[in-house]
Amino acid sequence: MIKSKVKGKFRKQLLLPAEHGSWSWLLVPYLVGTAVAGVFNLATLLVLVGSLALFLLRQPVTVWLRIRQGRGRQSDAPIVRRLVMGLSAVALLCLLGLLVLGIAAVFWLALPVAGLLAVYVAAALGRQTSVRVLWMGLAGAAGLALTAPAAMIAATGQMTAVAWWLWGLLALLNVLGVLYVRLRLADSHGRPADRRPMLVAHLAGVGVVTAVAFTGHIPYLTILPFVALAGRALWAYPQPRPIPHIKKFGFTEVGVELACGLLLILAY
Repeated sequence: MIKSKVKGKFRKQLLLPAEHGSWSWLLVPYLVGTAVAGVFNLATLLVLVGSLALFLLRQPVTVWLRIRQGRGRQSDAPIVRRLVMGLSAVALLCLLGLLVLGIAAVFWLALPVAGLLAVYVAAALGRQTSVRVLWMGLAGAAGLALTAPAAMIAATGQMTAVAWWLWGLLALLNVLGVLYVRLRLADSHGRPADRRPMLVAHLAGVGVVTAVAFTGHIPYLTILPFVALAGRALWAYPQPRPIPHIKKFGFTEVGVELACGLLLILAY
């Protein structure tokens, strides 16, 4: 009886994602979007709360689907159901709040958000629930960067070209971060890894951002963080680079993300 009660208790694994660095992929784009817009009001606060609710929703939904398939603890079912219902309610209330405030342009983001959620649900049903699967990690990282245009829409009331370009820049930063972190983790666990995709993606990122900057759609300073990340990729490419301290590495990655975000803010 005691064991059963322990199993049914709330555990952070039912709510918090295992990928701790993914928090920065959500929050830094939000900070950048808010700073570039130059406005922090009730609407931008609703975007933050709603985004966090959607971000946290993935883990209990995944656990719930595992339970439905007989691959999870049945004793966790009541807890995850309450989490799913509670977080969904918070996200819905935030959306309704934005509509009441007249921020109908937020529906521009409905399609990519729905697509991302569909990917996770499909993967869970297909027994591929871990976002460590590369294509899921990349899609998730790009999706989390949607908080940048969401914050700008909330601040200005409209979807602008700047908001779309900002999403593209931050999505690219997040994607490059995923590729770099995955390679370093593979090195740390002694797993063989193809190092070329990581390097090619970083160099291609510099090329694409530079080309777009020369067309006048984005500021020239936006090239700088991608050049810095490409330099880091060149350092990691020639040979395995095991991580000495995982926690320190995680904090370093958050710092890198923040520094890149600051450079984008300065660029705009």
